[in-house]
Amino acid sequence: MAKKAKHKGSNGLRPLWNKKQVKMFFEKAAERTEFIIENLLARTGEEFVKVARLEGNYIDHTGNLRSSIGYVVLKDGKPISMDFQISDKAGTDKHTGKREGEQFALSLANLFPKGYVLICVAGMKYAAFVEAMENKDVVSLAADKAQDFIKEQSRSLFNQLAA
Repeated sequence: MAKKAKHKGSNGLRPLWNKKQVKMFFEKAAERTEFIIENLLARTGEEFVKVARLEGNYIDHTGNLRSSIGYVVLKDGKPISMDFQISDKAGTDKHTGKREGEQFALSLANLFPKGYVLICVAGMKYAAFVEAMENKDVVSLAADKAQDFIKEQSRSLFNQLAA
């Protein structure tokens, strides 16, 4: 007479993973997803900074305007990465710009208490004046290119996940 197989479930199927293993899988997937999101936002911020600093078509006598250009990535209102650097172009000050840019970007953090946010700025108060009144590009082109960059990278990422 044939032996009866031992079964764990009522339908005769045995689970391949226990609850702990399934939980660990989803935790690792969540960690990986967070890493990808944080990395994508930081890379977009870097693209913004690169374009704004290289292609800004204005004369920056003090170096403050270019030094005020940077970004901060927030997670639930807290900074997780940021980049503001002293401009390597000519200028007489530069440190004020870096400080103003950082302070301005961080002052916006309380507006975004939940989720991930990328804030890209030119932190000197006169940046908008240079763009509007002097008809020079400070960050407009960089913002457009950063938006295109994140759309393209996101599309590529989602296509890889769907494959």
